Amino acid sequence: MTMRTALVTGASRGIGRAIARRLAAQRCQVIVTSSERSATALDETVTMIVQAGGHAQAICCDLANDAERADLIARAAPQGLDILVNNAAGISAYAPPSRIDLRARRAMLELNLHAPVDLCQQALPGMRERGWGRIVNISSDMATQTPIPYPGPARQIHALGYYGVSKAALDRYTRALAAEMTCSGITVNALRPVRIALSESAQAVAREVAATRPEWLEPVEMMAEAAWLLIDRGLTGEVTDSRALLQRLQAPLHELDGITVRGDASTVEPSL
Repeated sequence: MTMRTALVTGASRGIGRAIARRLAAQRCQVIVTSSERSATALDETVTMIVQAGGHAQAICCDLANDAERADLIARAAPQGLDILVNNAAGISAYAPPSRIDLRARRAMLELNLHAPVDLCQQALPGMRERGWGRIVNISSDMATQTPIPYPGPARQIHALGYYGVSKAALDRYTRALAAEMTCSGITVNALRPVRIALSESAQAVAREVAATRPEWLEPVEMMAEAAWLLIDRGLTGEVTDSRALLQRLQAPLHELDGITVRGDASTVEPSL
């Protein structure tokens, strides 16, 4: 594969870091972003990639600020961007739908929906010109209402409702953009963990559910593998979870080096 240029947002830890490392292992030139407050951790991501023999650079950007993100793609990849992974997201308030205020709602949509849409629109002209591009939007299981019995306290499920609204909107945008890009050489997909990807920020939640619902947990490598499959195989219009995609494609799960086989999606368990 020709060396492609990829940008991964929210890559200072967790899913974003894992995807960035996997893309670098597949010979991509990776640009990783985070807000300024995560700059040290973002530099650690770059160090991990470089020490593994990959190519990476970091750029800080507050994606919740529309003016700051307005020219992010041009600044990060003036030569053109081939792969965009919109991973950055946040929860501005843990409040139920009946009480979440307008400020929190706007903040959630700004980062979780408008920022990915803006970056897609910035990246698309160059992708169209080259006749090749890959966009992966990271979604969440919370995009659909959690069925009863709830996997945790009801107040927690309700408090995540508007976060789910923002991710459901991103899923719908993904499908619409994929349809628009038909036969362009540009693919657009959304990917989510089956429930909880075992990243640094999910350790506490993972320990709570591990004893009773181990099937809800997946190693963060599963998301990285699934993201690479969407990019490499040219699938489009997918809104899927990582485990289902690996099972459907009968694909093995690799470590982040892209070489070492860890197992398969049905049997691999995360390490707490």
